[in-house]
Amino acid sequence: MSIKFDEAFLLAMHQYRQAAHVQTRVQRYLDLLHPRPGQHVLDLGCGSGDFCRVLAERVAPNGHVTGVDPSPDAINLATHLAAAHDPALLTFEAGDGHHLPYADATFDAAACISVLAFCAEPLRVLTELRRVLRAGGRLLVASADEDTRFYNGRDRVLGRRILRAIADRGHDPWTGRRLAAWLRSAGFTIIEELVLTQVEHDFNPSAGGYILAYALHDYLLEHGISPWEYERWLADLQACAAEGAYSYGVTTFVYVVESD
Repeated sequence: MSIKFDEAFLLAMHQYRQAAHVQTRVQRYLDLLHPRPGQHVLDLGCGSGDFCRVLAERVAPNGHVTGVDPSPDAINLATHLAAAHDPALLTFEAGDGHHLPYADATFDAAACISVLAFCAEPLRVLTELRRVLRAGGRLLVASADEDTRFYNGRDRVLGRRILRAIADRGHDPWTGRRLAAWLRSAGFTIIEELVLTQVEHDFNPSAGGYILAYALHDYLLEHGISPWEYERWLADLQACAAEGAYSYGVTTFVYVVESD
């Protein structure tokens, strides 16, 4: 199964990334990647360009951030949201991570966040990232381990079915736990390995779990969940929230690596 990265879903994910726990995680990613003024940085699978815009602030005034995504909707949205940024500092281009359209050793650093689970050949993508990085270039890779994503509800049978569908929306729900082996195979040296766990207890329009639950409406209905089941699941989550028993969370594997 695969999800459609159309404008509606991309906007929902843009909203998701405004949630407090996501903003905290973004700051952690920036600290780990440590982009510096004057660097040229690649963000592969940039989506709506949220991380690119923050990166651009770090590499200014003489650096440059290139956001790449295979979705034309993503490039259009990212360009629109970055309209106030200097194009000499930040640009977006359509591209496939399996065949990056850049010369060897083009970038000082790169990020690949929540992308590899949706790639047909993750190892090939990592090999391409290594090729376009300069010697000693730093790469930040992060991917959720989808089988750890959870929503607390009273109906375990329905909840498990929905979580299984959510986990299988990419090519491989176990991408996070496979990253270390893939990175070594691609020729990277692992500098830091982290496992980050997020947990929420609020089910409201500003919370990540809430936004994701509603953003996946069309996908779930196209992949075995009936409209009645979907509505019942939401009602279950809302009831748990009213009781103070709601929770949502996921575990994410994060690696900082260097090219030789």
